[in-house]
Amino acid sequence: MSFTSEVRGELARVQVDDICCIRSELAAAFRASGDIGWSGQGRYALSVTAPDAATVRRYFSMLKRHWGISGEIQVLSADALNGLTRYRLVIDPSEAAGLLEALSLLENPGPFGVRQVPGEETTRFACCKKAFVRGAFLLCGEINHPEKRYHIEISAPGEAFAARVAECLEYFGLQPRSVERRGRQVVYLKRAEEIADMLTLMGAASAVLTMENIRIRKQLSNHVNRQMNFDQSNINRVVDAAEAQIRDIHYIDQEIGLEKLPRGLRDMAYARANNPETSLSGLGELLDPPIGKSGVSARLRRLTDIADKLRSGQAVRFRKGDGD
Repeated sequence: MSFTSEVRGELARVQVDDICCIRSELAAAFRASGDIGWSGQGRYALSVTAPDAATVRRYFSMLKRHWGISGEIQVLSADALNGLTRYRLVIDPSEAAGLLEALSLLENPGPFGVRQVPGEETTRFACCKKAFVRGAFLLCGEINHPEKRYHIEISAPGEAFAARVAECLEYFGLQPRSVERRGRQVVYLKRAEEIADMLTLMGAASAVLTMENIRIRKQLSNHVNRQMNFDQSNINRVVDAAEAQIRDIHYIDQEIGLEKLPRGLRDMAYARANNPETSLSGLGELLDPPIGKSGVSARLRRLTDIADKLRSGQAVRFRKGDGD
């Protein structure tokens, strides 16, 4: 089952008791489905087609409970829909006009009297705006699984409907974007925080928890990977530095011999050459007497300086700080 189907299944179980929210959600669903037509003689052909049986059963129950309308549920042939099964709730033509008017979708009787979006009173309250977005998503919404990428969208049947969806989302502080795709206006969000907020306002609490768990796991995994990369980079730098130091020590030995070095530098050279993987602190503990990390670093830099002078043909003069 896709993540979209999981979210739709959860939304189809959201309990709504206020008639204003029921009216708003149904208005969005019927308009988003696009199955509204004029059948003549003052009648309308009205149905809602959904990809999930739970959605159709939800609206069947709402219509029966609040308007006494018993629609007919049909299962559309999968063969006729490229292998996809769809479920349709068909309203009796004798009751369609009254329902459209109750949902504020009928502007005036006639073949061109159906509104592109319900009247503004349908989404007057915050709870109704949530219901409107929920109805739109149940009929034409999609969400990617958060394991793959963050993206949620509502493919609206027209610009006016898309604008109403965007208006509802903006009311709650979200910033949806819109793009035209295959003749439909798509309203979408791509930020994880905003997607979680949209799921919350629609009523998909379980989906939010799933998404948040995945997001936390991703963040932890990214942190661990960054730390491992950082540690590996440090190891590589230490190894590269040790290899360069050993090359300098071998060059000094070839040119003048390590025995010519003052004792402090000579002991440091032998300690590093014999312990290529030991840390600076560890090298300091091998010396007699032991010295600290800064002292080891200073002596290794001095050995590098001597090797550089030998390579360039300069005279090497030992200093008092080089040791006895």
